[in-house]
Amino acid sequence: MIKKIIIRIFGIVVVIAILNLIYNFTLYKKDLNEKCEEVQEIKKEQNNTDIFYFAESSNFSTQPSDSIQNSISEITNLFFPSLKITAINKAATHAGIYKHWITQVNVKEHKPKAIVVTLNLRSFDATWINSKLETPLQESVVLLKPYPNIINRFLLSLNAFDNKTEQQRDQDMIKEWETTRLKFPFKSAHKTVREWDYEMAQGTYIKPDGSWDTEKITLACHYVKTYAFNIEDENPRIKDFDFIAGWCHKNNVNLYLNLLAENMEYADSLVGKELVFLMKQNRDYLVKRYNRNNCRVVDNLELVKGKEFTDQSWTTEHYSYKGRMIIARNLAKALSTQFNNKYKTAF
Repeated sequence: MIKKIIIRIFGIVVVIAILNLIYNFTLYKKDLNEKCEEVQEIKKEQNNTDIFYFAESSNFSTQPSDSIQNSISEITNLFFPSLKITAINKAATHAGIYKHWITQVNVKEHKPKAIVVTLNLRSFDATWINSKLETPLQESVVLLKPYPNIINRFLLSLNAFDNKTEQQRDQDMIKEWETTRLKFPFKSAHKTVREWDYEMAQGTYIKPDGSWDTEKITLACHYVKTYAFNIEDENPRIKDFDFIAGWCHKNNVNLYLNLLAENMEYADSLVGKELVFLMKQNRDYLVKRYNRNNCRVVDNLELVKGKEFTDQSWTTEHYSYKGRMIIARNLAKALSTQFNNKYKTAF
């Protein structure tokens, strides 16, 4: 009986191996192009790349009025003219996607000298974690799972990934706002995001004619919902960045986590010191956790003034050319500790 079971299992394994081989030589590349073209870009540029730069829209977002349209990674590269920085970008991406991209870097074929990964504070909040964009993002990396490609394709056909509906994601987000207690080392009237948001919405800002300034109130409430949280060890993004840092340490690749600037001026003026405290506390947590081994956090959190954010009525990490230059210069200074003989202080 046991012998028959072993023979059957062996037969199944052989069949899967044959099907996997056929799939790899026929439809795999086509499927990968359709679902995750970023991986094809990694493979294409691997041998010519010194530094990979993984990012979301902060890297490539520009305005027509910008005198220079260069991305953050392109400006950074100007400081190192003899090196090749390759940016792999996709809007709304986060560490949960980057961790799959990074495993596609073939360190045996050509090890990059360093990898830069965008560290976006907002990506740790309930709004982004439960975004309606999460389903297509998760779908894009199914083919990158650590299983035979034919198995991954089967899982993809079954929608066997984080495939929640928008309604489910909204419910999860609201539940977190309502139930997760905000932690302060001092007495605060704000217990949850839901309570704080409601308080801000009750006519916090008044126009000269006595009517509510709804635009300003709406923006202030959005800052609360976006930044009022405590990053803790169980946050899913922490697990994702732990994986990225662990992969780089294991493969002896220097990692730079590029912590993006947030609009601290508006957070302060619209909401106040307690929100700013939470933002800085979360920054400190990330710096303390990841500034070790071969990983360095490049702290840009407070470097860009409010007027340099191109989205003045929303919370994004989209900057004017001056803002992108500030971040690129700070990143270049961090990289210069490794590439000092390549660093050009002016261009």
